[in-house]
Amino acid sequence: MFKSLFSRLVGTYFVIILVTIIVLGILLSAFFEDFIFARRAEELKREAIDLNPYVEMFAMGLLDEWHLYNYFKIADRYKNTTIWIVDEMGYIWLSYSSSPEEMEKWKEQQLTAKEFMQVIKGQTIVKEGKFDERFPIPVLTVGVPFKIDGKIRGGIFLHSPVEEIKSTTEETYKNIWLAAAISAVLSIVLLFFTSKHISKPLIEMNQISRDFAKGNFEKRVEINTKDEIGQLAINFNAMADSLENIENMRRSFVTNVSHELRSPLTSIRGYIQGVLDRTIPPDKSDKYLSIALDETKRLNKLINELLDLSQIESGQFPLNIITFDINELIRRVLISQEERITAKSIDVIVDFQEQYYYVEGDRDRIQQVLYNLIDNAIKFNPEKGTLMIKTWNYEDRIFIKVEDSGPGIPKEEIVHIWERFYQVDKSRSPKSGGTGLGLSIVKKILEEHDQDIWINSKEGEGTAFIFSLFAAN
Repeated sequence: MFKSLFSRLVGTYFVIILVTIIVLGILLSAFFEDFIFARRAEELKREAIDLNPYVEMFAMGLLDEWHLYNYFKIADRYKNTTIWIVDEMGYIWLSYSSSPEEMEKWKEQQLTAKEFMQVIKGQTIVKEGKFDERFPIPVLTVGVPFKIDGKIRGGIFLHSPVEEIKSTTEETYKNIWLAAAISAVLSIVLLFFTSKHISKPLIEMNQISRDFAKGNFEKRVEINTKDEIGQLAINFNAMADSLENIENMRRSFVTNVSHELRSPLTSIRGYIQGVLDRTIPPDKSDKYLSIALDETKRLNKLINELLDLSQIESGQFPLNIITFDINELIRRVLISQEERITAKSIDVIVDFQEQYYYVEGDRDRIQQVLYNLIDNAIKFNPEKGTLMIKTWNYEDRIFIKVEDSGPGIPKEEIVHIWERFYQVDKSRSPKSGGTGLGLSIVKKILEEHDQDIWINSKEGEGTAFIFSLFAAN
């Protein structure tokens, strides 16, 4: 029971609403009863005070008993009200009741209750009970001093049966509890649909997350609100998009890695097999073994780049931040590529704004960035092309630009060049033998240095990469 969120919401809210309505009904009933009793006491007190002049006139012989009792009847607008006129000694001098037998019963009886003594002292009393055990049922008693010529000569007591008062509240109680029942039913109906509305996206997320566990990332949560649940649904869908992209990248990565590994392994196997079974003539075996060796170098490069990417993305990529001269590092990388540059007769233009530019970074990793960018520039430069490298400073950063005069990158492909294994359409650029991981590694390394890299490229006009490093203080 209550295993689902929906049932928990309904159950919890139902208990809260039920308890609230019951407590509210009890409090309203109690408050209303207190209000009725207080109001009845005030009315009895007012009637007792109003009777004082007539009783005074009767005591002075200015009013006969018949007229006095008519005033008593007027005061007895409430059913079964008993009226006592008590002298200073506590004897009931006059009494009135709707029952003649009751009237005779009370005459000449003496009151000894402490409430009588309070009235004689000039106080007004209100009491609920059997009033000194003189009534068989609880009554509401109001007592006020009886005065003649401004002096207290006794008391006037009015007694009204509690049951008579409570009977007037029963209909009100019925209406209160009927309203409570109707409110409970409406609340439950509203609660059902509200809980359904709240739990629906959560239930949907739960179901979709199970599909995610099975590798299906196509479904999304329908968003109908802008509250916290709606924000959660938005974030859930964003997470789903990320998971789908990661899954697509993973599949693409596996496919590309398989292809990139299969190609050199197939070539190496073919060449070695050809040499061993004499398919390749002995006089050409050195040539094909050299090709196989190049393929192993390419394979080794691919594996090293995959390991670099894996270390970067797993966080196992510690940076050894030192201060070094970026211009000197550029010179060293150019020297290491001198043979390739000379082979293609590439014109190298070096433009350093200052002779020395000291930067903060991991020297080996920045050398890897420079090597990859310059390697690309050499590969995509045509014969007798131009390679320009420029450094300059702006505010607290040093900027490095590596530019070639190659075929450029189509506009629609620029956004994809940072993706792993992505290579510009082979029909647009010469065969480079690259792995498509170089620029991904470049971007990751610079991101680890909290730096940016930009690209300016136009088909037929070459490509320029610009990145920044923090200048050393």
